[in-house]
Amino acid sequence: MKKTLFILFFAGLLFLNFCVKKEPGERFSYSPEKPAPGDEITVRYNPKGTDLEEASEIFLIAYLYTKGFPEAREVILRKKGKTWTASFTTEETTRGVLAKFKDEKNTDNNDKKGFLVTLYGKDGNPTPGGSAGLAEARSSWGAFLLDMERNMDLALSNFEEEFKLHPELKREYLSPYSSLIISIKKDEGNTIIQNELDELAGKNDLNEEELKMVVGLYTRIKQQEKAQKYSNIIRERYPKGTFVQNERFRTFRGTKDIKKKIVLLENFEKDFPESEMTSLMHIYICYAFMDLGEFRKIKEYLDNNPEVKNWSLYNIIAWGMAEKDTELELAEELASKGLELARKERESPKSEKPSYMTDKEWKEQSEEMFGMTILDTYGNILLKLNKAKEAIPAFEEAVLLTKSKNVEINERYAEALVKSGSLEKAIAETEKFIKDGNSTPKIKDLYKQAYLKQTGNEEELASRLEELKKTAREKFIAELKKKMIDSPAPDFMLEDLEGISVALADLKGKVVILDFWATWCGPCLASFPGMKLTVEKYKEDEAVQFLFINSWERVKDWKKNASDFISKNNYPFHVLLDTENKVIEAFGVEGIPTKFIIDKKGKIRFKSVGFPGNTAKLVEELSLMIEIIR
Repeated sequence: MKKTLFILFFAGLLFLNFCVKKEPGERFSYSPEKPAPGDEITVRYNPKGTDLEEASEIFLIAYLYTKGFPEAREVILRKKGKTWTASFTTEETTRGVLAKFKDEKNTDNNDKKGFLVTLYGKDGNPTPGGSAGLAEARSSWGAFLLDMERNMDLALSNFEEEFKLHPELKREYLSPYSSLIISIKKDEGNTIIQNELDELAGKNDLNEEELKMVVGLYTRIKQQEKAQKYSNIIRERYPKGTFVQNERFRTFRGTKDIKKKIVLLENFEKDFPESEMTSLMHIYICYAFMDLGEFRKIKEYLDNNPEVKNWSLYNIIAWGMAEKDTELELAEELASKGLELARKERESPKSEKPSYMTDKEWKEQSEEMFGMTILDTYGNILLKLNKAKEAIPAFEEAVLLTKSKNVEINERYAEALVKSGSLEKAIAETEKFIKDGNSTPKIKDLYKQAYLKQTGNEEELASRLEELKKTAREKFIAELKKKMIDSPAPDFMLEDLEGISVALADLKGKVVILDFWATWCGPCLASFPGMKLTVEKYKEDEAVQFLFINSWERVKDWKKNASDFISKNNYPFHVLLDTENKVIEAFGVEGIPTKFIIDKKGKIRFKSVGFPGNTAKLVEELSLMIEIIR
């Protein structure tokens, strides 16, 4: 499950002895008033009334954007009185800046809108591309990097404003612009984009990337003949380009026979000796052997192709063996080699930091990945081989690097401590996990085992465990209350699997939990055991109603698909069919699973996105949300 891993508008603002524009409360300002690309910009920030008001240290993360993902800059702010200041320098190519402020725990992203710095040209007008770049942020990367709320309508308005002033930029931004048109203007979107494509495709100076975009968009609006026409043009003009390489790769990947797969790889290497896809194809050969359970052939293949060796591949293979409890000695050998390679990679990184991440973020992500992958894999295999004592150092490091947030690793670490007889440490570590809310039922059981073995005092154990749970609960409630919202829930009426219409308005007076999901969504399905437990917990409570809204499906018979899935898994869920995806759009869902907890007055009070992998915590979280808003 875990192994195949792996920024609205703010006016230009100034303060004090500058000609300034100010936001209410002078929360954010910058100088100069009209910064140009390449200028140094000084930012002033007053965190009063925000989660950063009491922060001892605040960082500014500025995202300098042109097209596509931005470049992140992190600067430490200096405090003078109640105001914090920092300066950063833009690039000559920068078209705009979006920013957020944070400390180690909290973030101020301007209420999910991002803090905007508009750049200007020598003519005193906003920089060409600034509005288009802002549109990209509002429709895509802003949600990922600044936790901005997506605003597709505003993003489209930004694009249209840009193209009105600078029509030559439409060619550059046609792909993201088209995605917005298609998603917003459903009835006429395809026609609009076809006209745009026909105009662009008629030009004779398109490069390979632009031609690939043309093919992709014609395919998306179901103009297969035109897509094929421009596919042929790409093949003719760029026979060694990435389009042709991708076609060959898809053929390779779809081939099941390993011998044929190897021949296709060999031919690919001859035709495209400099291709970056070659290493990935080698990895897929190893995956093919792994699917067949031929792990020793993987080792042989790696020995014969040393250029393939990387720690991530060793990790995936070793974890797969551990999951199947097969050839664990070989799994230990492979995991050990992977750990060795991973440590070398940490000392001398070969991979480049993504531009949109700060050095600190990149380091933290790399450390977390190291902990939750190869370190955990190695420790898990040792634990399975009854080498609990030897596994402890790997788990200790993994827990440290993941900051005790990964409950699966915490679980295995606790198990290793108990099995090795390190009871005192087991008690201390499991108490910390439980108190901080990073535990599972198994961790609590391991705590009981260690405590009783160490003291034999059951009465004291019960009292101590109850106190730990109380501390965790109080902490969790405080965290949840910080996340409370208060917005009206969009009304809707949908049919359930029995053909009965269900309207949200009819459920006023009840606490309603909406869970948006799809049968193809892995995290949705992974969350369902926890959702089942929660539904069963409240099955006798008439004041609580769960509705599972099936959306974003990719099937012809929507009802049968959902019904078969629920029946097969015996889930006690009341499923509603959002066959036109209107409800999921009305609620502004950006990814699934997403849950909305609605109070008795029809107000959304909580929104929960994704599934972190902890079933027990999911049940507890939903239960506390329900109890808080009763």
